[in-house]
Amino acid sequence: GGYLSAMCLAKASDTFKCAVSGAPVTSWDGYDTCYTERYMGTPESNPKGYKASSVMEHIDSMNGDLLLVHGLIDENVHFRHTARLINALITAQKPYQLLLFPNERHSPRSQKDREYMEERIWAFLQQSLQV
Repeated sequence: GGYLSAMCLAKASDTFKCAVSGAPVTSWDGYDTCYTERYMGTPESNPKGYKASSVMEHIDSMNGDLLLVHGLIDENVHFRHTARLINALITAQKPYQLLLFPNERHSPRSQKDREYMEERIWAFLQQSLQV
């Protein structure tokens, strides 16, 4: 979800006006090796693939509204992915919005946090799409 949303905004901004990117993998060399290497091989055996599939390589072409959502105790996709993306967005002077959940993992589990997240996402979409 989060990776694909960010990549769609970077590679198809003529089609997508906005994206909600939840806990995105931004560079596959920083994700679970068992999962990643099954599909991509190792970074050493497939450097071009890792580079081309990194969100970080496509920041300059990213246009549109971006909402980043991340739980700070996410053990699946570590927050460093979102932090690196934010740093790259700032360097490229690209706007973004950020929704953090300090006590949540990969996806908010508490009802209160889920409702809050859904309300914020809906507000973001309404604003971005002017509906």
